[in-house]
Amino acid sequence: MKRIGLALATIAAALVAFAAVIAWAVPEDALRRAVSGQIEALTGRSPVIDGPVRLVFVPVPGISVEKIAIPGLPGTPPLLEADAAVGTLDFAALLTGRVRVADLTLFGPHIALVADDKGNSSWGFHTGALAEIAAKNPNVRLPLSSIRLLNGTITYIDLGSGRTARIDVPDATLDWPSPQGDMSLVGMVSWGGHSLDLFAKIADAAVLVAGGQSDIRCKLNGDLVNLAVRGALSSDGRLEGSLNATGPSLRQMVRWLGLRLGEGKSIGEFKLQSPAVIDAKSIALSAVQLELDGNQADGALNVRFDGPRPKISGTLAADTLDISSYSSEWALVDSSPGRWRREPIDLASLALADIDLRLSAGDAVMDKVRLGHIAAAIVASKGLMELSLGEVAAYGGTLKGRLTMALTGDVPRVGANLSFEEVEMGRALGDFLAFHRLEGIGKGSIEVTAVGRSIEDLAASLVGQASFTVRNGALIGVDLADVMRRIERRPLTATLEPRSGRTAFETGAVSFAIDGGVARTTDARLDGGALTVALGGSAGVKARDFDLAGEASFSSNEAGPPFTLPFKITGQWDDPSVSPDPDALIRRSGAAAPLLQGNASAFADTGNGEKHIEMNPLKGQAISP
Repeated sequence: MKRIGLALATIAAALVAFAAVIAWAVPEDALRRAVSGQIEALTGRSPVIDGPVRLVFVPVPGISVEKIAIPGLPGTPPLLEADAAVGTLDFAALLTGRVRVADLTLFGPHIALVADDKGNSSWGFHTGALAEIAAKNPNVRLPLSSIRLLNGTITYIDLGSGRTARIDVPDATLDWPSPQGDMSLVGMVSWGGHSLDLFAKIADAAVLVAGGQSDIRCKLNGDLVNLAVRGALSSDGRLEGSLNATGPSLRQMVRWLGLRLGEGKSIGEFKLQSPAVIDAKSIALSAVQLELDGNQADGALNVRFDGPRPKISGTLAADTLDISSYSSEWALVDSSPGRWRREPIDLASLALADIDLRLSAGDAVMDKVRLGHIAAAIVASKGLMELSLGEVAAYGGTLKGRLTMALTGDVPRVGANLSFEEVEMGRALGDFLAFHRLEGIGKGSIEVTAVGRSIEDLAASLVGQASFTVRNGALIGVDLADVMRRIERRPLTATLEPRSGRTAFETGAVSFAIDGGVARTTDARLDGGALTVALGGSAGVKARDFDLAGEASFSSNEAGPPFTLPFKITGQWDDPSVSPDPDALIRRSGAAAPLLQGNASAFADTGNGEKHIEMNPLKGQAISP
């Protein structure tokens, strides 16, 4: 056996040496003609070789060519330019004295795929093996079986539309041994600063080139996305099959694709799978299963690329929609208490794409906010977005309305038209606005517009109107009925404590006119049977404060006229101060009333219609009647 192995090795070495001698004896012109002839046999175009053509013997006999190019369309860049090419010689052909390149490696290649406005393309061949395959010639032999690209680029230029695209190719190999076999593409590509491992396999490449259809499998794996596509590919670029995509951040992937979506932590980890129809103008996903930020939804999506902007349309439905991950970006109130958010609002993404989406969910959650069944539509076009809410189950009642956002120049403009019925006001106001001073079952409407670069700016420019009615409710922070009873007995010992107690009422109603971030009312009333309250004044939307004056009227069980007490509500929404009119308290006290007559100077006018007590002996003292 050792002798047989030694003999075979000797024969092989002799054949290699013989082949090397033959190759060394071939003149450069013959080598140049051999390389040019094979490229022309493949493409039907004569290449231009500006550099030398040499033989190489390591690791196997081959040909080295410098500065090679293949022409493209007239007046356009070459289809291919390469700094150098190395071809491995066909060993069997070399033994018979013929020079034939089996495979070719291109160094620094630049491939320009150019399409003009007349339907011509630089990759459209009229003669050569590829043209013969396109003409369905069954007896074609491919001059080259493998082509490798190292440190190259592929550029697509559409002269009709002006669109261009470029992909860097650090390393990729195309294998196609015969027209009857599979074509495969394996390697690494790079685009937008991110690299992707590529694998593609075309089962009937010859049929595809001839204008038919072939099964295809393709995978792209990178740090931003893992994409798998399979199905039937037609010669016009249309693919019918399936698509699967996963990635750590949909936001970052969209930004990578060239859409200037703002920064944020939401729109993150995603997974998508669906039957798909893909062509040069659109992607149609007929049965989408989408996971995004922990939410799962089903539906259908369509993305079109044949307009000035991408257009996304479709429907998605989820059992539960949790948008808590968006709350830090959508929150109205700053982390500091009692202040609207001051961060700039970025609406530039509204101009990136046209959107027409229908969304529905059995339940919706955003931090403390809990909603029931929700149906919404999002429509965006030319920098204007409208969010329409159907009848949404909210806090025991229903909510519906419309929210619009647009850019006026570079300044956001916002409008809202909302109405609600049978809503539990305590939970709703607390969850939405961090306001915890009102309870009851409410009904109301609000219609406002605002312009500003932040939530705080929008609050300062708010203009519109609002009206609300509440039944079976309560004001939290003071028990006016109890206070009125105590005032009847001992007027000067009574105080209003804004942090304790509650004033129950049967019905309440208020209407506001809003201008410049201030809501003003002359028509606010609470009716609690024995106790009625009328209010007027303003609530600062920007400052989140109150400046209200009211009068409480209390009818005791005793006969006689009701006792009335003027009072004021001032201070911040989160910590209001409710104080009675001191004149009314003193007049109510029989012992202290003469002080008003004998010491009129003790009460000084503050200049805005208010009075305050200046007599030091009265401070902190309880005067008994």
